[in-house]
Amino acid sequence: MGLLRTLSLCAVVCAALTLCAASVVAKSPEVATPTLADPYHASRATVIWADDMESGTNGWTTVDHTVGATPHFHVDTYMANHGTYHYWCGSFAFDADGGYGNAWDDRLDIPSTDVTGAYYPVLTFAYRFDSEAGYDFTYVQAESTGVFRNLNAGYDGTSAGWQDLGTYGFVLSAYDNPFVARFRFISDGAWSDEDGNYASVGGAFMVDNIKIFDFYGGAEYFFDDVEDGVGLCTPSVIGAVGDYWHIIDRMCPAASDPHSWWCGDDADTSLIPANVDNSLITPMISLHSLTGASTCTLRYAMHMEVPTVDNDGVNEYLSTDGATWYLIGAYWGDFEQCDGWSTSGLDGIDVTPFLPASNLWYRFRFTTTDNGCGPGVAGGAGIMVDDLWVEATETPVEQSSWGSIKAFYR
Repeated sequence: MGLLRTLSLCAVVCAALTLCAASVVAKSPEVATPTLADPYHASRATVIWADDMESGTNGWTTVDHTVGATPHFHVDTYMANHGTYHYWCGSFAFDADGGYGNAWDDRLDIPSTDVTGAYYPVLTFAYRFDSEAGYDFTYVQAESTGVFRNLNAGYDGTSAGWQDLGTYGFVLSAYDNPFVARFRFISDGAWSDEDGNYASVGGAFMVDNIKIFDFYGGAEYFFDDVEDGVGLCTPSVIGAVGDYWHIIDRMCPAASDPHSWWCGDDADTSLIPANVDNSLITPMISLHSLTGASTCTLRYAMHMEVPTVDNDGVNEYLSTDGATWYLIGAYWGDFEQCDGWSTSGLDGIDVTPFLPASNLWYRFRFTTTDNGCGPGVAGGAGIMVDDLWVEATETPVEQSSWGSIKAFYR
């Protein structure tokens, strides 16, 4: 696996992560502590909470983030183009200058438009964007034989303000008539205004003066400048996809057989469905037994069969209140062998920088793109999580070690 990104110190402070051995580049009640042997390494630390996944869900919760999702495209006046109103896929939920969040999948649908009689039909518009380069994109899409095709390679990075295609927009001759099109913004599971690791200004995408016309004849078939404050286009999101996290009892994908958590479909273990956005969250883990001098480490085992490079992957978060989540890691990888497990989590997530705290939650959020995820080299797909525990020692640590920055691998 290759280095993905590194968090800034102001975003979150956490411990250095050892690269795992891969062959390819809400709030829940506390439960009684299950017994867990530590077969991975000798440790003199005290285990204060553990679960080997062998006795049921034990207060873990799962979330399908596609359920009840609402569109982020809306009519707004912020950073207006030349008029007053425009469409904006963005929010002030994360910072004062506007931005966007992780794992967004938003569409702005242009009404079906009959372009009969147009010799050279063209789609044009004014636009502005600011989103993480290489990962978060806005696509212009049109239907061809009933399937949406990308008209552009995806707007990413920054447009450096408003731009206008003018008369030289996208030629529509090769697409269905009536013409059906949309703007679609997609962000991956990490690095956005939501976690503070990509601070956009007015992200993700703004669009205005959407027009369909005949380049040669000049006839206008559709125009929406949104100046009525309502607009003619319709914001939408994908419907509920499903919650795929569940405990499985297949011997192979468990670190300590036979049970582990898996985000996937039992009907086809080689492919995780498209557009999955599911979280797996630990129960509330009590830290009341820690003293001021304690160091605290969370450990787990993970197996990954996520071979693609199109933003499928798992993002990990830590919380001390069950509401505010700090991004800890973002990964993909294909371990190939079904019994290969990451040493990353076993080497530990340093919780000490988040102390003092009374409680702890940890979350694994797995997302897939339009083509789903898998199969890996060994024929499987997805993320398996097993043997998670939290341990403490009474050994004081140097303040400087608390400020180390965790490297992210993908």
